Amino acid sequence: MTSTELCSQSESSVSHQPNTDHLRPRFHLTAPYGLINDPNGFIEYDGQYHLFFQWNPHACEHGAKYWGHSTSQDLVNWTLQGQALVPDESYDRHGCYSGSAFVLDDRLHLFYTGNVKTDDGVRLTTQCLAKSIDSHNIHFEKIGPVIPKQPEGYTAHFRDPKIWQHDGTWYCVLGAQTNDELGQVLLFSSKDASNWTFLGPIAGNQINGLHDFGYMFECPDLFHLDNTDILIGCPQGINPNGLSFQNRHNNGYFVGKMDYLNTCYTHGNFEPLDHGFEFYAPQTTESTDGRRLMSAWVGIPEEDEQPSITNDWIHALSLVRELSVVDGKMYQQPAREHESLRGAMSSFEEVQLTNQNHLSLDSNHCFELNLDIEHITDDVTIKIADEGDRWLALNYQAETGVVTLDRSNSDYLPGKRQCKVDSEQSLNLQIFFDQSIVEVFINHGEAVFTSRVFPQAEQSKITLETGKSCIIKRFIKYDY
Repeated sequence: MTSTELCSQSESSVSHQPNTDHLRPRFHLTAPYGLINDPNGFIEYDGQYHLFFQWNPHACEHGAKYWGHSTSQDLVNWTLQGQALVPDESYDRHGCYSGSAFVLDDRLHLFYTGNVKTDDGVRLTTQCLAKSIDSHNIHFEKIGPVIPKQPEGYTAHFRDPKIWQHDGTWYCVLGAQTNDELGQVLLFSSKDASNWTFLGPIAGNQINGLHDFGYMFECPDLFHLDNTDILIGCPQGINPNGLSFQNRHNNGYFVGKMDYLNTCYTHGNFEPLDHGFEFYAPQTTESTDGRRLMSAWVGIPEEDEQPSITNDWIHALSLVRELSVVDGKMYQQPAREHESLRGAMSSFEEVQLTNQNHLSLDSNHCFELNLDIEHITDDVTIKIADEGDRWLALNYQAETGVVTLDRSNSDYLPGKRQCKVDSEQSLNLQIFFDQSIVEVFINHGEAVFTSRVFPQAEQSKITLETGKSCIIKRFIKYDY
């Protein structure tokens, strides 16, 4: 297929009107058609946010990936600009895989992985550049490979460059796999963002005392925040261990310090960013006002059978989150700009809940819910999209501090995800429900769950129950 044919097909998909159905999110970013996954090239430049993403505009399955491109003035309302990168060159013909964005010489540049599979099944990966060719940073031309192959001792599972500048030098981290199938994060440096030097591995399996840490480390992102250096990423293939690593494809972060002089990253334990069923490939950027912002894919690899495919679309991106580090722990809160979406409000205060009575309220499927619950003597459960015989449940056990997101009474991939929070008989919740996506922020961002749920009806209930008693100190619901 020629470049012209590829571009024509992609433009056709971009102009395809979004399917209207009760499962399509209203305030989460989705593609109008086809499959969306990793956020890429998240950056604020010249008064505008750019958020690119992995996109197959031709089908609801993983194929030769394009870079979709959306822009926003406020992190809430996004405009689809079409495709920024098309897999039409010899070095990226089977996919323009994930990467990042940076500004050089007053031009927005894209740094991505070119993916090729030869006729005999051999994978080839190169790290490639493209740059904008117009003042609006909408159209891009490819420069080509700048890291032509993986370092010695590593397989072609070598991808997802994330670039930044430190003391006048460009650096990037890449996800990699050793020839022994150990997932690691590799560090490179450059003076001009074109000629790169491999510095060595800085994190991952068999590094800094980590063992049994998976066969691949995807989507690394290293950044400075609150006097620490944070490395986030997605190790694949770690076995579950209690409340840790509940998904085979995990997400999380290290808190540490980067020694650029000695190419050494010292860090603590790997902690999850999000405990939910569907959250992967997070990427961050620093806004001009100094906030560290993050977006992620509301999905995981190999999970592609969702009801929305009957309407020719699948997956979405998360709400943009603000990150902070408090006492060595990552906190996440929805970007403050989302408050602009708040519509009609309903609220009450100081309501006692017992095992003899519960609260049940009619609700649409597009809202923000803020709850403060105190004096929890046993447990409390909040049911979202409660249709009587199916629901999504969030349960908190006061004695253990364990929060459980339970999809067992859902039609879609039933199961449970859990975490432990630092609470004593009280709980703060901020819940966003957007047609088929739920994001739960616990105790002002101490823990987060992101998951999909697919209600059959367009209206349902929010139900609150307790095993013994508790006080609903504050209940505020905003329709979106």
